[in-house]
Amino acid sequence: MLPDWLTYFFQFKSYAVLFVAAAAATALLTPLYVLLARRVGLVDRPGGRKQHPRATATMGGLVIFLVVFAGVAAAVRLDNLVGDILRAQSRFVYGIMVCTACMIALGVVDDVRSVPAKVKLLVQGIVALAAVLLGFQIEAVTIPGYESITLPAIVGALLSLVWIVGITNAVNLSDGIDGLAVGICLLASGVNALVAIWLGNHYMTVLMALLAGALLGFLRWNFHPARVFLGDTGSLALGMFLALASLKSAQKAHTIVMILVPLFALGYPIFDTLLAVARRVIRGQPLLTSDRDHIHHRLLDRGRSPTAAAIQIYAASVLVSLVCIAAATANHFVLGIAVAGVGVLALFCVRVLGYLEWGGWQHRWTGRRETKVLHAAAHLARLKIEQSEDATDMVRALGILAPEVDCVRIDLNLDARTHTWNGSDDPEADAGGEQFDIALGDERGVRFVFRSGRSPSQERRHVIEDVCIQLAARIE
Repeated sequence: MLPDWLTYFFQFKSYAVLFVAAAAATALLTPLYVLLARRVGLVDRPGGRKQHPRATATMGGLVIFLVVFAGVAAAVRLDNLVGDILRAQSRFVYGIMVCTACMIALGVVDDVRSVPAKVKLLVQGIVALAAVLLGFQIEAVTIPGYESITLPAIVGALLSLVWIVGITNAVNLSDGIDGLAVGICLLASGVNALVAIWLGNHYMTVLMALLAGALLGFLRWNFHPARVFLGDTGSLALGMFLALASLKSAQKAHTIVMILVPLFALGYPIFDTLLAVARRVIRGQPLLTSDRDHIHHRLLDRGRSPTAAAIQIYAASVLVSLVCIAAATANHFVLGIAVAGVGVLALFCVRVLGYLEWGGWQHRWTGRRETKVLHAAAHLARLKIEQSEDATDMVRALGILAPEVDCVRIDLNLDARTHTWNGSDDPEADAGGEQFDIALGDERGVRFVFRSGRSPSQERRHVIEDVCIQLAARIE
């Protein structure tokens, strides 16, 4: 006779088999994909804000979801309870797979040829709307001390749209250092699997077990130093998959605590995204722009290695998830203490990482006009780069940005030829200014020479780097 606790866990052996099989398959297929990606040129080259030392295989999300989709296809054909459950819930199973496949397609296009942020947001909104129509929707909320409150259909639909698009982009933004997004999503899928088992949503447990296994096998090759990157192909698909799964994992929850567990499992990308929105509003930056001021960037700037930064964020995410799971078995007083503790932890992180030391609120608000002009010039430069037909047009497009960053000369080197834009009345007087070099590929690069005595701020450097990413794509 087996002990009672072992008997209880033994009934979930099918999930364990799927998890182990997915982990093994991804661990074996990923190095083969790396070789193939390098051969066909699916690599992310260093340059600008990209700090990795060599060209690295990208679009690794293709391997993860190849394994997940293959696992689902195999599980559906099982002649046991797992197969019966999946077939009974085929609408939601295939719905989450189709919506994720749409994000994979969007990510592939974005990794091969950069897609404008507004276009990506539009596609995400359309896919999210389709998911809501398929039934991935918040229908009710439960407040401690009250009955479950059924939401009006339009309110539930709007909340669901915000959740799906928000989580998709939050996971995408968290993919900033080796292994971070994969590790966070591994934790989230594991937590969602536990919640689904607890509430009897067994078909969702199958999906989460497969995803967790695939991520574990992939993490071996994605952790620092990464042999392969997720790419937008992987991060967008992971965000969509987890957003839809979290809506269904806690669907049968009778307490707000269980509803909060999947949300807290994704606490890091949500918190980091909210911070990004707040600082961009304060600085006057466009919300859809990119920067190098996320939590993981702050940790790196404070001397952490990529490995240490990722592990610290893992640990914080595990702690928050464990607190919320523990609160799920306790009373509402403990829940209040837990949520308050998480709030204090968030405030502590914000203070320690320096987000409350932005140079003073008044300074940031008074500098918003200059920031808006800077980003408007960068947007115009990108449009001109997209329309450019030769190197002369390209360097002129870069010249649009030059006055806003105190740049007096730009040298664009393409295949051993130099094309120059000069905006100084006295070039010799400004020849000793600070220089900023950005590599665009083999024997290609651009040099910005700044006015004597002027040093560009970190924000201006980031804007220049983003424009040069567009330039590199146009050259290719």
